[in-house]
Amino acid sequence: MTDPFASSRASSPDASPRAAPPLPAVGERLGVWRITAALFEVGSGHWFRVEHALATAEAGLAIVYRSDADAQAVLMRFAEESEALGRASVPGYGPPLDSGLSPGGSPYLVVPFMEGAPLMRVAMALPLRRRMELLLELVALLDAAQARGLVLHELDPGMLWLSPSQQLCWLGQGLAPRGSQAPPVLVRAAEPLADPRQRTGARPDAASEAYALGRLLGLLINGRLPRREGAADARADAVAVEASATPVASLQSWLSLSAAHRESLDRLLDRAMTDGHTFPDRTVLAQAVSTWLDDTAATQAAGHGRPGSGVAHASAGGAGAGARPSAPMPLSPLSPPAQASAPLKPPAASVVERVAGALAVLAVAALLVWLLLRAH
Repeated sequence: MTDPFASSRASSPDASPRAAPPLPAVGERLGVWRITAALFEVGSGHWFRVEHALATAEAGLAIVYRSDADAQAVLMRFAEESEALGRASVPGYGPPLDSGLSPGGSPYLVVPFMEGAPLMRVAMALPLRRRMELLLELVALLDAAQARGLVLHELDPGMLWLSPSQQLCWLGQGLAPRGSQAPPVLVRAAEPLADPRQRTGARPDAASEAYALGRLLGLLINGRLPRREGAADARADAVAVEASATPVASLQSWLSLSAAHRESLDRLLDRAMTDGHTFPDRTVLAQAVSTWLDDTAATQAAGHGRPGSGVAHASAGGAGAGARPSAPMPLSPLSPPAQASAPLKPPAASVVERVAGALAVLAVAALLVWLLLRAH
């Protein structure tokens, strides 16, 4: 089987002064797990399909982290939190099963197997409305996690997957038991989304959670974080949207919005991604997203003269903080709202007829002048 990461291994020594640890190959072992396929590259590292060496029917997914500096966050938190995470049974969450160091010395994490792909590899091919609904689904997942004693420790986009039926899933670490004594250190891929206080060692709280979700909202809408924030975030931008993602649907959805809705969405993103004060918790942020979706759906329905049309009904599932949208499949892009009625204009045919008549008169006059001049 061809190794899709062979080229990255060959070029990695030239990418930085320090050679990157070699990636494991198909057939190699990660502890008691054997790699059977190389899958995806994300900001955190590389995803592989693995099988348990002693129970061959047991399959899993393993992420081998890009940076060996993530070892403390991955290994120590696994040792401290994995048992509690495994007992939580949060719908849509795949808890970590195993952890260790690869033969090349990189930290890895094994989670239950699922079909699908990392969210940010496929998100930008979805309509804008569907991408925003995914944030509401994540809020619903966090609501369920909180009810089971878990909180958001960090948000690494590479741990979010989308199933073939478009169910959002969280794999591995990022959630933590309330009151966990594990080190507050973050994995590097989560730092661009983390509250500045967390980057300096503070424990997570409701405000830091809302901040991380607001940053993810920006990734889902724009495919990147603000460029002005420095080189570290620019590196995260480079891996946020993978090469396989297509922005065509994103552009179509954006252009289909009215100027007023584009402006209101820009304001929402600016508050969600930069100020850190407008949204004190995830509930307030989710309500703002739901309100924006409801407003655009209502405008679209009014523009078509069909209050309560299909689009308005589809958006109703997003109403309310953290509600799970009713439609799991992508919704059609919104059409621009109808413009206010303008004064009636003359029929196009009568205008054409008048122009044609005037041209004919001018042509006849020109011909007569030419004949007179030639006769003299």
